Amino acid sequence: MAIVFCNIGWMRNYDGIQGDSIQRGGSYNKDSVGHEVCNFTVCRGKVYGYVQPTGRISVERLGASKGADKADGVTVIWTAGPNAGGTAIVGWYTNATVFRDLQEIPSPCKKHRSNNITEYRIVAPIENAHLIPEQERDFLIPRRVKGGIGQSNVWYAEKPESAGLVDDVIKYIQSGARTSKLPDVDTEATANEGNPRLVAHLRRERNPSLVEKKKKSVLAAEGKLCCEACGFDFEATYGQHGHGFCEVHHLKPISQMDKDRVTTLADLAVVCSNCHRIIHRIDLMPTIDQFKKFIANKTDA
Repeated sequence: MAIVFCNIGWMRNYDGIQGDSIQRGGSYNKDSVGHEVCNFTVCRGKVYGYVQPTGRISVERLGASKGADKADGVTVIWTAGPNAGGTAIVGWYTNATVFRDLQEIPSPCKKHRSNNITEYRIVAPIENAHLIPEQERDFLIPRRVKGGIGQSNVWYAEKPESAGLVDDVIKYIQSGARTSKLPDVDTEATANEGNPRLVAHLRRERNPSLVEKKKKSVLAAEGKLCCEACGFDFEATYGQHGHGFCEVHHLKPISQMDKDRVTTLADLAVVCSNCHRIIHRIDLMPTIDQFKKFIANKTDA
């Protein structure tokens, strides 16, 4: 399968700038413009995608013959990151045609015309285009690591060290990007900025296997589950209804979540619901010790 990653500005709908905004799209987007604003606009049964490459797109690296002007049957992975940080998959085209050079949209739709979009680099049938809702964009793409996307807006992911990531991406899109829905209580923390790092962080905390293992480990060692931040014990307060109940917080800061790392029980902390919510409301997520000091200072005040 020929696959290419295209990094663009972050938007909610990619269906025109009206009622939307664009973040971190590079210097050519400094005035909130950019041809990717219509990357998922439906136009006569097709979508016309744009990415800003350095020079021309090397279609030979996507299976085209030498000297060809396009490559057919390509899977295009669209990635982006909001101002909040992180780079995530925002959508994809399958069985797309990727052109070496800019092409003129043969018959621009009204939405294209109102956004001054006349050119494209990639085209696909609308049934082969998938845009991930903003709050579900939690598949993070590493950048400044070996095998990651790097600084280029067009990445061919050809090196051996990228093979594992590519395999995971293919499985992800074949599943239709199906993920478990975050509880409503987490919506406030993710909706406003569409922070993919935070969404991924919250999903990791809800890994049922890890949560259960952490609870059993703490119960075996201490005989009870108390919040590591404030000391609250659900069973002591609620009796049998609180037995074995707690929440589990991932200690790794979201700023470090681009790197691929297996979560261990030492990465998790037992916390009560209140402390957990407040920890995630703080922009720079504190450690448990830092949060305990915060509680102590407020209590002493």
